[in-house]
Amino acid sequence: MSPGRPVIRLVVVVAAILAASALPALCMFAWLVLADPFGGGSHPTDEALLAQFQAKRELLDELVRMINADPKLQRLAPDFMRPEDFALAGVSADRIAAYRRLCAEAGIAHGFSHYGDPIEFIVYTRGLAISGSAKGFVHAEHADEDATIVNGDLDAAAASLKEKDTLLERRIDGDWWLMLDMR
Repeated sequence: MSPGRPVIRLVVVVAAILAASALPALCMFAWLVLADPFGGGSHPTDEALLAQFQAKRELLDELVRMINADPKLQRLAPDFMRPEDFALAGVSADRIAAYRRLCAEAGIAHGFSHYGDPIEFIVYTRGLAISGSAKGFVHAEHADEDATIVNGDLDAAAASLKEKDTLLERRIDGDWWLMLDMR
């Protein structure tokens, strides 16, 4: 027994609806991949970041002291924090406002992360979390165990890599590192 015309019409209509609903998602995905709307261009040069570091060193050192005094605060950005609850983070709203003000003054556009010893100050990000990169400063006694240590320019080192899924670090001074994270 063959299906009647109403069943065929229903299948065609359902297929058309599914195709129409998938098209915008596919277009959005292609736009995200090709246009990179979250990129904003290339990373700042090492030279620019080193100049920023020299100019803002006192603010960065103050942020390190504050972060070390608040070990439960793991991540702070202009628009979110981890943990999300002030009590769980062990900080007040005024303290968070002070962190955000100091980060803005120091040119730390994307805040910091602090999961253990290293403190990562995220100056610039490009792309998406699943395929992007970040450049900034790290305060840590030692380089990250997964990092490739670079003695010269991080961008030049990155350009020469065959495998781009990597973390590059360059010692600036003492416990301060410049980092380019492409993982």
